[in-house]
Amino acid sequence: MREWESVEKISNEDLEKRLGAYYGPQLREQPLSQTSWLRLRNQLGSQRSGRRWRLRRPRLHQLRRFRSVFVPVSVQEAFGRIAFEARVQYPSSLLHCTVSPRVRMPSVRVFLSNRRAIRLTLPPNFEQLLERSELDVVLATGLARYRCLKRSGFVLACLLLIGFVLVCVMGLLWWWLQSRSPFVFLIAIILCMCVLGVVHVVGRRVAFEADKLMVLWLGRSCACQGLHALADRSRRPSRRGWREPSLAERIERVCGTRVEVGDERLTLVR
Repeated sequence: MREWESVEKISNEDLEKRLGAYYGPQLREQPLSQTSWLRLRNQLGSQRSGRRWRLRRPRLHQLRRFRSVFVPVSVQEAFGRIAFEARVQYPSSLLHCTVSPRVRMPSVRVFLSNRRAIRLTLPPNFEQLLERSELDVVLATGLARYRCLKRSGFVLACLLLIGFVLVCVMGLLWWWLQSRSPFVFLIAIILCMCVLGVVHVVGRRVAFEADKLMVLWLGRSCACQGLHALADRSRRPSRRGWREPSLAERIERVCGTRVEVGDERLTLVR
């Protein structure tokens, strides 16, 4: 053991001699001046503050993203089941779910300009309050309306309407700059009312077309059961909304008409 330590000591001394011969003699310590220390402290302080800001910002962004992307598992399963019944390949990422304590009944809205186009609003404790038919009707309604709005004919009609509105606005603006006539504002108001009326009528037609698809996907019995349950939960089932038919109108059209399909689960009225 002693022989091994002596051999190791000799080898270390030999290594230090070789390093000294190669790099030269060892330099003395050179302390920094006070200005150099102050400059170094300021640089370290700025780096720390920048790191804190870069660390906090992603955390807030991730928290907001988690809240907006959150979809309950039961809703995802119901959406997947309806998409399978409809034989459509729309991913569940289209669905956006919001649980609000201010609502009593579920509702759905569709926005084509957003990546999460189907916006679902649910009351708290919806898994215990809502029946399966109610959730199926709401999800099927949103999916059917999204499919109707994605048709090429509807998109082309929207583009033509937007182009017509832009041309009219430019024409009215040019007329007002040339004549300063007060009739320009009257014509602009009439034009806005006409455009809003067209949008309202088209929205109702899309809603009724989507209800036909919902009946084909879910069946008449499930669709009527869900619509009646939603009407019982609503305070005003006969109240109409903007581009939205009332629940009473939907029940009358869905549950009081025939379905031209030879499937027993779809045709309860012959």
